[in-house]
Amino acid sequence: MERIDTLREDAARFREMHLGGEMVVLPNAWDHASAALMVEAGYPVIATTSAGIALARGFPDGERMTREAMLEICGEIARQSRVPVTADLEADYGPAPEDVAETVRGAIDAGLVGCNIEDANPETGALFSLEDAVERVRAGRAAADALGVPFVLNALADPYLKPVGDAEDNFQEAVKRCNAYLAAGATCAYVPGPGDSETVGRLVNAVEGPLNILGSLAGRQGLSVQDYARLGVRRISIGGSLMLAAMTYTRDVVTAMRDEGRLDFATNAMTNGQLNKLMAGLPSLT
Repeated sequence: MERIDTLREDAARFREMHLGGEMVVLPNAWDHASAALMVEAGYPVIATTSAGIALARGFPDGERMTREAMLEICGEIARQSRVPVTADLEADYGPAPEDVAETVRGAIDAGLVGCNIEDANPETGALFSLEDAVERVRAGRAAADALGVPFVLNALADPYLKPVGDAEDNFQEAVKRCNAYLAAGATCAYVPGPGDSETVGRLVNAVEGPLNILGSLAGRQGLSVQDYARLGVRRISIGGSLMLAAMTYTRDVVTAMRDEGRLDFATNAMTNGQLNKLMAGLPSLT
């Protein structure tokens, strides 16, 4: 009972963060060490990246891992984290509303305060119909409500990643979907794809609730966290981009070591002792 009460309190606080105050900024962890570093940096809530978790374990992105395997890893990260954790659970491991409900129930059982709901079918690559996508959001909300948890549902509108037409068509479809998902019980609407200030500003004005934007795209266009906050974005996350940046650095280091004999990569690295001390101070998983 104490565990579920704590989860309810954490989820309620996380939900309220979307409705007022400072913008929610979520780094996305892919393992225990990356999560611990994010908590140490002072983030009050962290997220996971499904792509990062899958790739780090030898799977391609895109629901190649099972629901059970992903929830087990995200749950372990949550149990070892000193702050609440929300998870990227992709398209919730099945096309039917009940699939979403099962995933939400599993996420709550794993100790997570929220999750994403994608509106593209990973099996076909196409967007779900609006009607089907809305029913999936409703099912997720109903599952959380039945357990008495104010679980944060972050509903994706993917027309920019799965285009329905030209730029204006994609914008209008994204807005329509975002507002429908919010009306169906989503806490926040998430539009990955656009990163420019003009499009993001238009989305903020047209979406009737909290808006999540993929922050990694902002950096590529010279925008900052502060720029998005000024536009009225309520939440940014970075997906798998940090993990990919770490992998890019690894690729570049081993290539330079092979071709040039360089070993200077370790100059600014954390010591084994520093990271070991951080990990030793985390709650036990046993």
